Amino acid sequence: MALAALLSTSALGSAQAAVTCTPMKPGEVYTGFLTMPGRINPANGTCWVDNITVTTHDGFKLTANVFLPRIDSPTQTFPTIVMVNSWVMPEWEYIGQAHKLAQAGYIVYEYASRGWWQSEGITRVASPDDIRDVSTIIDWLGANVPMDGDNIAISGISYGAGISLLALGREPRLKTAVALSGWANLEDQLFFQETTNKSNLNLLVGVAPLAGRLDPEVRQLQADLLNPDTTEARANEIRAWARPRSPITEVARINARQAPVFFSKNYADEMFTPNSTLAMFSQLTGPKKLLLNKGWHATAELPGALGAANHPYDQARRWFDFWLKGIDTGIMSEPQVDMAIGNDSGRERLATWPDATVKAGKLHLVPRGDVRFELGCLCTKGLRGGLQSAVNTTAGTDTINDQLDTVATTGIPLVSELLSGVGFFPMAAPALVQRANGVVYKGPVLDKALKVRGIPRLKLSVKPVTNRAQVMAYLYDVDAFGVGTLITHGARSQHWGQAGVAVDFDIELHMMSYNVARGHHLELVLDAKDPHYAPASNGTVTMSFLFSAAKESSLMVPYID
Repeated sequence: MALAALLSTSALGSAQAAVTCTPMKPGEVYTGFLTMPGRINPANGTCWVDNITVTTHDGFKLTANVFLPRIDSPTQTFPTIVMVNSWVMPEWEYIGQAHKLAQAGYIVYEYASRGWWQSEGITRVASPDDIRDVSTIIDWLGANVPMDGDNIAISGISYGAGISLLALGREPRLKTAVALSGWANLEDQLFFQETTNKSNLNLLVGVAPLAGRLDPEVRQLQADLLNPDTTEARANEIRAWARPRSPITEVARINARQAPVFFSKNYADEMFTPNSTLAMFSQLTGPKKLLLNKGWHATAELPGALGAANHPYDQARRWFDFWLKGIDTGIMSEPQVDMAIGNDSGRERLATWPDATVKAGKLHLVPRGDVRFELGCLCTKGLRGGLQSAVNTTAGTDTINDQLDTVATTGIPLVSELLSGVGFFPMAAPALVQRANGVVYKGPVLDKALKVRGIPRLKLSVKPVTNRAQVMAYLYDVDAFGVGTLITHGARSQHWGQAGVAVDFDIELHMMSYNVARGHHLELVLDAKDPHYAPASNGTVTMSFLFSAAKESSLMVPYID
């Protein structure tokens, strides 16, 4: 206790004005760090100091708190982790995990970035000033706590993850980053394949006033992304705004110093899909780790932030121990990719991404054509098309419009994503898709289980009636009764094409790990409307899918044996 009191005034030196920890008085009962901030826990020596402010380079005050570990010597220094808040979350978002890390010998600094809660300024979405603030915070920590300057990490969930990755590229004092449910390419998240996920964009912007002050530019960006008549020039301005806010642009800097990076992503995260994170991960040449989990945005990680034992934070702790303490936790000798099975129990590991064990299974689309009776099979054709391994040689045209939605759907926004995290995926009977508004392509019954692992990709030739087109692609696991479970989906739009001119329409579906049972089959449904996505036109979209022996239309399904 005496040493602790000495350290609170001596070891911290100039820090005592900002970080003051005092021992318990004789006879006092320690009731916890939340009720006794600034007091040293007599059981484990940790201390939590709240209501810290750090002044930015341009004069704004950011609110923070810090956990100190047990200090046994005035000359000790400690590995340090900076934790950045998520969107609308306060600086104590990681309080439970931070406390556990302090007990394990880390200094943990949590802060609210610009514009959130009591932090001053406005939220400009991972702006250059937000990243510069990380450097200011490291300066402050070096002057005010016994930080080991050679072992500093940054971490966060969602918004905090994006800032963490950007800061790792721009602040050389950061040794590693742990990014949980973040984004890699903000251009993709806002306008992937010229399509905006309106439900998640509206959610992000809609909840911001609850805890922050949002830059009016962001509200204008929202309005323009949801406006089908936004010009191509304006769309390019939005892309330019998003580009410096995209961690994937920092890959060269991160690679130059081989900075280690840890990612955690969730399959049903429609807010920040796994696809661009996989792209960034594949470009990194230094030490790296990727977790892929069930659940919606941040749902796999938040329990761990609050202190509960869970897989993402258990693995993050092993990462911190290895890179900041030099403890061989075994994490670097394991495969780089650790993935849950979306519709099953257990996890699988792959050596890296892309991984050589993931194969590309190609299925060719066969047009449904007109409704007709064929003597060869004594059956009616034209109700659905086909998916087959052989190259299609049948010419044909399948036409749909968006006047009505079909039964194929991503489900109820937010609700369906949350349910998929606990094993309840959107379901539909593709046979009920109305012919005018959608088209179904049916694959053969599987004679063995199909382990889908990765990003399915669709190649189409699309001819819109106007200059607009929009295709929603749904990949279903269909049982013997015709009931389909949504494996994954993708969307692509065209806003500035030429009326009546056919275009190649490649669609990247969302990454998924999913087991299709033996006896089931795949069905691909294409339609032109979904509750998650902004429409491509204020009018009617009508388009045709073109097929010929010379023009391949195919679905690439990644799988492992």
